[in-house]
Amino acid sequence: MKKIVRQVIHEWNPFGLLPHAPVDEFDSEIEEVALSLTDATTVEELARRIQDIFSSSFGEPFGYEECFNTANQIWELAESHLKGGEYYSKCKK
Repeated sequence: MKKIVRQVIHEWNPFGLLPHAPVDEFDSEIEEVALSLTDATTVEELARRIQDIFSSSFGEPFGYEECFNTANQIWELAESHLKGGEYYSKCKK
């Protein structure tokens, strides 16, 4: 899941830091979002967590809408990954 989170966060590119910043610029935030993904029960909850994580890390408020869009992309990719994988097949039995 961390790969999915990394891909979406890098595409989002908060503050436009990439490609000028080191490639690991968002690693701590990506780790926190990936952990949040494991217990978030809705996209809205994940969006709030992303908003909190990035607002705390950068000391500036992040808008809910941009965080929701990011959360929704992560949620959909993660769901698709799980449905296509062995894990989802075992859970459906």
